[in-house]
Amino acid sequence: MSAAPVLVVEVDGERFGILADRVQTVVGYQEPVPIPGRPKPLLGALNHHGELLPVAHLASLLGLKPRLDPLRSVVAVVDWEDGLVGLLAERAHGLLTPLTRVRVSQVLGRWDGPFLDQTLEVEGSRVHVLDLDAMLGALAERIR
Repeated sequence: MSAAPVLVVEVDGERFGILADRVQTVVGYQEPVPIPGRPKPLLGALNHHGELLPVAHLASLLGLKPRLDPLRSVVAVVDWEDGLVGLLAERAHGLLTPLTRVRVSQVLGRWDGPFLDQTLEVEGSRVHVLDLDAMLGALAERIR
């Protein structure tokens, strides 16, 4: 069974996928401008084509160890509700088409959580596809 293409990113040594139809672009790391009173996962904002782009650390959103390598880290710019949000990851592995869909209940380990939509087998390794709406909705609740 084939599935939709995903952008594969690395977070705390694991591969996570973001459905490609939600990704506008991927940009190299830039230091975000801090936003006063922001919750921890929200790093700040970037100027993205003349608009302010809020940027969240994907590792923090997932409860993982945040890492940053300014030369390899990337920001995936994704659609959410009526705007865009940047998700900072350690690195991007590229756009891949999954070969096999794996039931979430079959996956053992620490990634079986509230923001996991499905797990896919991509070129012999597992990629945990994120439920962006649930993850970003939880972030929005922290901001309110």
